Amino acid sequence: MSFVLYIHILAACAWIGGSIVLFGLGIALRDPKVQSAVYGTIGPFYGYFETVWLLILISTGVILGDHYGLFVTLFLGETELDRLVTQKLILVCALGIATVVHLFIAFKTHQKERSLYQKFLSRGGSMAIFVLNLAILWVAMQIRSIL
Repeated sequence: MSFVLYIHILAACAWIGGSIVLFGLGIALRDPKVQSAVYGTIGPFYGYFETVWLLILISTGVILGDHYGLFVTLFLGETELDRLVTQKLILVCALGIATVVHLFIAFKTHQKERSLYQKFLSRGGSMAIFVLNLAILWVAMQIRSIL
């Protein structure tokens, strides 16, 4: 099972690290033309790359959750571990929704001008992904300290 945990941690590093880099680029690149050129070039690759890592992350998370019996009392909140696993699952679902929305807009509008609404949803999705990643990481660390 340690191999699955290793893959899970590797996937988390790839997923969270990539989102931090792109989030930082969004802040550092102030010129809209430069942003468009950079994101237009690396965006599609990043989208596919990160989708694969996210799927690996979710798959290994389910395997680990099953192995450690973390889903048995899910949503009952009888123990601190139950509460944390429930929180993590809710955060992961929210992350999944934010990722789907963000990727849908990104692929639909690739190399096209985005409407104000699309920009709002895309940037809001990016911000949500960034914040949710950090929250999930914190909860995961709490779970690991209990296990």
